[in-house]
Amino acid sequence: MLKRLLLLLAALFFMLTLTGGGIRPEGWPLAAPLVRADIVVYGGGLAGCAAAWKAAATAPDRSVALVVPYPEHQYGGLATIGGQNFWDVRYWAGDGRLVQGGSFAHWFNAVGPFYRPADLAARIAADLGGLANLETYWAMDITAVRKDRRGRLKGIALRGLQRDAAGTVIWGEESLILTASIFVDASEDGRLSRLSRAGVTVGRTDWPAEFLVGDFVRLEGRIELCPRQQAATLMFKVRRVQPDRYRDMIFRQERGVWAAYGGREVYINDPVVTAFNDRYGPAGFALKPLNAVQDGAGSSDWWVNALLIFNVDGRANGRDRRHDAYPRDMAPGALDTDTAWRKAREMLLNPDFIRALRRFDGFQNAELVLDAGGGPVTGGMLYLRETVHTVVDPREAGPGTEDSNYAMTAAATHGAGSGPTEGNDLGNYVNRIGLGFYWQDINAYRFEDLKGADGRYRWPVTPFLRPDYPWTTPGPGGWPQNPVYIPFNTLLSRPVPNLLIPGYAASISSLAWAELRVLPNQCVLGDAAGVAAAYAVTKGREPGTFTDADVAAVREILVHRFGARVDK
Repeated sequence: MLKRLLLLLAALFFMLTLTGGGIRPEGWPLAAPLVRADIVVYGGGLAGCAAAWKAAATAPDRSVALVVPYPEHQYGGLATIGGQNFWDVRYWAGDGRLVQGGSFAHWFNAVGPFYRPADLAARIAADLGGLANLETYWAMDITAVRKDRRGRLKGIALRGLQRDAAGTVIWGEESLILTASIFVDASEDGRLSRLSRAGVTVGRTDWPAEFLVGDFVRLEGRIELCPRQQAATLMFKVRRVQPDRYRDMIFRQERGVWAAYGGREVYINDPVVTAFNDRYGPAGFALKPLNAVQDGAGSSDWWVNALLIFNVDGRANGRDRRHDAYPRDMAPGALDTDTAWRKAREMLLNPDFIRALRRFDGFQNAELVLDAGGGPVTGGMLYLRETVHTVVDPREAGPGTEDSNYAMTAAATHGAGSGPTEGNDLGNYVNRIGLGFYWQDINAYRFEDLKGADGRYRWPVTPFLRPDYPWTTPGPGGWPQNPVYIPFNTLLSRPVPNLLIPGYAASISSLAWAELRVLPNQCVLGDAAGVAAAYAVTKGREPGTFTDADVAAVREILVHRFGARVDK
């Protein structure tokens, strides 16, 4: 009892110290247990797990706190709870090896390219569970942040999370205050970056204005830019899939686990699929060419990625309504993540949906897997593809800045060279902390993006949305030829010098993010942030003050201790 009283008094003193005895802002608890860590990592997905792992392993004498902001007590986020069990890997023609090393290569080798989500969660738990200096705070989210007069984060207030009877995430009663020297935002919604005013733009704010025509809307008599974010997905389970050799769907088996991907011709030409999209697309839902993976070798269940959900604002959660964290600049009609999750589950039960899904090769007899209550078995979270991006200079944010106001530019990813002597990413080389590689793969921003001027459906959509880029060989969403050097500044916010950002809010322009958003690249960013955080606390430095020599020291640890790949 005495110990708890002392913790409450310490929390109250901490609050008064930071406010000068003033009024506490919304979301900051009057009294809550106070925990001190050297490093706080926010985000339970792969970027967060990689960052916490590498921070704790690099500095075993320093304490690391990992905050998991969803109700399930499981590591991995989208890759486990979300059901996305298909690694988006692209091998480089330069040598045919995996481009990304470190945590990604470790987890990829452990579970294979297609896997059972529970197996990956168990592998991550084993890796993180052996670290005595790492403490995980399950099912908690940020309600408020504290900063000092220099803009440095000092503490975050947390509150517990739980699910109600309908499965919606709501606030619980538990509260906690975490303080630290270094903070890491590895989240998908960029909540810590937004609340700490790190300087972020939403969705495709930075695209050239001529490609944002549909994002300008009239609000209260004024024309305002309400930039959109890429379409979301909800993963769902089916059974009775039939692997075989088909014309329009590729089935492949590795380590005993089947995967399927394709369906472009069915998506474009099948009358049942196009009728479904014509009917439900204007309401925000559409089927796309799919990928699906068996839920582990021998399982009758498959996780499927096929249902696009448009006009979702990934920053918005239902529990935050009437709270500072709820965005006030949402596009007209935009859905918060909880509403979108619920509506998508309702769409899965629509007979028109399963009728259209069965038109894809191998899915002729597919049936939804249902839970005990008769609802569809789905991911516990949406597959968000984009939310916010940290800028170099908040004063310069706006259309046309994708190649000038972000550490990772669109031009660098699309025109990356084959080595350190040529390419648009040469400027990234000296402070590189890893390599990123995939297609510049946009899954559309609006339903209208799926159709051409002739009224026919099209896929991929990236070259049609950004015809200004010199798309070469046809491929999924464009075809960058080489991996891109990721610079250390990708992880930084100028206004908040003790914050590292390996999550969705990293300083990566929107089009560049279309390549770097996939899970292997998020692991690369997480590894670098974790090592940099450990280096910062060990040296008594802030990441925002690192010199080239400091970044070189971080890179050496990444390569020689953790097997990161930083050279082409």
